[in-house]
Amino acid sequence: MSAQAASPPQPELELKYLLPGSHAPFVRRWLDGVVHRERQYPPALVITTYYDTPGLDLLEEKINSDHLKTKVRVRWYSPLDGAPADGPVFVECKRREGATRDKRRVVARLGSAHLSRLPLSAPDWALLLADLRRDAWGLPPDLAPVIRLEYARHRFVDPRDARISLDTDIAVQAVNPARLHAPARRGALPHAIFEYKGHGPELPAHLAPVTRLGARRTSFSKYLACYEHVTRQVF
Repeated sequence: MSAQAASPPQPELELKYLLPGSHAPFVRRWLDGVVHRERQYPPALVITTYYDTPGLDLLEEKINSDHLKTKVRVRWYSPLDGAPADGPVFVECKRREGATRDKRRVVARLGSAHLSRLPLSAPDWALLLADLRRDAWGLPPDLAPVIRLEYARHRFVDPRDARISLDTDIAVQAVNPARLHAPARRGALPHAIFEYKGHGPELPAHLAPVTRLGARRTSFSKYLACYEHVTRQVF
């Protein structure tokens, strides 16, 4: 009798929930009681720069709720206590098809200390994409930074083969006036994001109570939310 073919691995699904930022400390304490802290990745400040075309085509994909969406970003991590970042800088392309996703990542040749001092209109930002283009096909040729933001991320591990993150204190750091032709408003957003990455279309029962703590299912995009914040537009 021939052996039965192994089932292909299930794709990882990404479920996002929006909650008031004021509820985040309580949700974080609740998570400590139902799942485990991610020991490999302690809480950190995430600094992310989003790229787009002159016409903001990637942002339009999100606004129009396209089935296929692409994000291109540069990201690094800093300690929450304000110490300088000492890890690598990542250049990433994240593509989503419905709820499934594919992410390509390369390590940048420039460090965070250098990049954090550069205006987003500096040529070095475009040069960072050269290595990523070899691994992520079809990227637009005229990508440049639009917005840099930061937020605090707390990571958790669910023993049932899933990962959880809680992102709080989302704030705009800088904008590129060559891409964003509007007076920019800085400051923090009033939201936090609970994100579950697993293999099911719904939260498992032991995590479902997060919805009773003020969280609601969403397709929230930090890039879009920060764009709306600085331009005072709502889509």
